[in-house]
Amino acid sequence: MCGIAGIVGALSSDQMNRSLRSMLDAQLHRGPDDGGSTVMSVGKAMVGLGNRRLAIQDLSPLGHQPMVNEATGDVLVYNGEIYNAPVLRDLLKTDGLQFRGHSDTEVLMRAYERWGTECLTRLRGMFAFALWDARRSRLVIARDPMGIKPFYYAEEKDNWFVFASEVRALLQSRLLDSHIDRRSLAGYLAYGAVQEPLTVYEGIFSLPRGCWQERDDRGNVVARGSYWQFPLPEKSQRERRLSDIVEEGRGILQESVRRHLLSDVQVGLFLSSGLDSTALLGLTPEKHNLDAFTVSFPDHPEYNEILAAKVAAERFGVRHHDCPVSDRTALNWIHKALESMDQPSMDGFNSYIVSRAVREQGIVVALSGLGGDEVFGGYNLFHRVPRIYNALAWLSPFPESVRTAAAWFATAFSNDTVRQKAHEIAKVNPGLIGLYFRHRRLIGDSGMKAFGLHAQTLHLSEDFQVQELQYKGCYIPSDFLSSVARLDAAFYLQNILLRDSDVFGMANSLEVRVPFLDLDLIEWAFRLPGDVLLPKGTPLKYLLRQICAEVYGKLPVASPKRGFVIPISSWLRGPLREVMEVSLRTLRDSGLLDPSGIDDVQERFRREPNSPAWSRLWALVTLGFWLETQHAAAPALAAAGRTA
Repeated sequence: MCGIAGIVGALSSDQMNRSLRSMLDAQLHRGPDDGGSTVMSVGKAMVGLGNRRLAIQDLSPLGHQPMVNEATGDVLVYNGEIYNAPVLRDLLKTDGLQFRGHSDTEVLMRAYERWGTECLTRLRGMFAFALWDARRSRLVIARDPMGIKPFYYAEEKDNWFVFASEVRALLQSRLLDSHIDRRSLAGYLAYGAVQEPLTVYEGIFSLPRGCWQERDDRGNVVARGSYWQFPLPEKSQRERRLSDIVEEGRGILQESVRRHLLSDVQVGLFLSSGLDSTALLGLTPEKHNLDAFTVSFPDHPEYNEILAAKVAAERFGVRHHDCPVSDRTALNWIHKALESMDQPSMDGFNSYIVSRAVREQGIVVALSGLGGDEVFGGYNLFHRVPRIYNALAWLSPFPESVRTAAAWFATAFSNDTVRQKAHEIAKVNPGLIGLYFRHRRLIGDSGMKAFGLHAQTLHLSEDFQVQELQYKGCYIPSDFLSSVARLDAAFYLQNILLRDSDVFGMANSLEVRVPFLDLDLIEWAFRLPGDVLLPKGTPLKYLLRQICAEVYGKLPVASPKRGFVIPISSWLRGPLREVMEVSLRTLRDSGLLDPSGIDDVQERFRREPNSPAWSRLWALVTLGFWLETQHAAAPALAAAGRTA
């Protein structure tokens, strides 16, 4: 795991070195073990590549980056882990390629030498990399299929191209203006996170998952492609015996866990009492030296999972560690978490807490159950969205007044926030994709209008999405549940969960690995029709329960989904009140939003502090805090950055 940065273009050597050094310094937390950079003259342009390293595989200097292929002159900087590196290394050796060390970086470099960009389909892991192809004078960049690892970039046509693992590192190059993109701002408020490929700043973008590009020595795109998409459900899977599907799935998941344990340092496991982390624990090979960590909350014993997690660890012969986090400790950490935000996010504090608690135990690699909900159907919306879609289809012939009245009766005993969302869904009567986004919405249409944000004016879809990204490839007309699964993996998982996991894990110099997102497992699960993955009338994660029946059967009880519960609502009325007031004042003074919209959110929270209204207010607080710290600290554009 690392932080990478680079520049290609018509810049002076001095400017190239200064910009590259500043971007790497801004990512020291991503790689405190080692760092390196190189600046090369290529014709009339320059190429600069750099890396900050968190050493996990091949701790020797042979894993140092940038890595140079002495046979070809290629130079590689890379962030991530290739879990099938040993298999690829053996295969490449049979083709006559030689290796100096045993790092996965060298495997990636040699794989490109042998197969070019075709190597991407052979990789099993999480990665974002940039490779200077010396023979062709091309910069090759790529990102893993699920978008686990980040890759941000900006460009000035016919002049330069710059990239990094974090947005704020790009700003340190002093090549860019730090103007906030109002489309991104709208996406953040609508969903709680900025939506890719946009970032919070104009002109800075995220390389799409499963994609690659080639750029010339001035940074211009000369070739691009997508090497992976979600597979379609296969009807033939319905004809198979459940026992055969379960056995096959167990083998693939077990192999994923085995792969993700590849490391030259101690590996930990985020262990709760839930199904996902327990599955990873139970499928870990018996002889592997694993440590399990459970975050407990002494001030909230009703939320503690420590007893169930300890029993599970003992049952499978794994060392268990309790990481108690008091309210006082959590409150002290929350400021650090907010300061760690690369872009504003309202849902990452849990990730920061567990990452910091485990890192303080000396662990630098940890397995997470993240992704299990999206792959195996762990959210209520897997049932709810298709059910409401069918109900709306029945109501569609009726006028809007009838549909909204039905929504009012259905939510008569709910809070104002829930009733407002139901009213807007019934009013617009969206299709399945629109209905999914309505369920994932943080702030509805009326709230967005109160902020002065209008989708049409911003050239966004009615769902506040980038127009060209309508997620149509996720829609399976004959399989609504499979459609929801693809939407959740492409939207919620990528834009919120994976980004938060990377940002807040790396803020603590911790690599977080996600076995449920192994490409072989993803392709297997997404080829299953929805009624095989989650048959009607079965509990959530039905197939995972079948796959891991032996694992769960060895434990006293299979715990329901809990997750980490942080009392943000009560803190906003108590110890975080001052932070809230200062952040909201910063947001009001920024001129980005209509202050009346901010007042509306704060007033609703005052009336309903225990309803979902707290999350809307928290989104504004985190945005204001980010404006006050990260955005205000962004360096000014350097005039020298525009000169060759």
